[in-house]
Amino acid sequence: MMVHFDYYPKDLPRVRMLENRLKSAIKRAGVGELGETELHIDGNDGYLYMYGPDPDRLYVVVSPILKSSKLMTEAEVTKWHGPRTETFMMRRDGMR
Repeated sequence: MMVHFDYYPKDLPRVRMLENRLKSAIKRAGVGELGETELHIDGNDGYLYMYGPDPDRLYVVVSPILKSSKLMTEAEVTKWHGPRTETFMMRRDGMR
């Protein structure tokens, strides 16, 4: 699963806190692992990568954490189901 989000270099401490929360929740639930986070040097584009055998279960575990972060406002989520992908915008208003 990949989450594409907007960030600015000043947000780096918040990104690191979010990574720690995600890593802990994923491990506790046994649904996969948090991969490397990609942050473009000039800011603006960030990517969180998470891996697990069931992207739907992984999303159920991480979505409350993602939605609680202002960094994830209008983030784009891509879930891979084998060769099929599902991409959607994450909203903090309880939808998706």
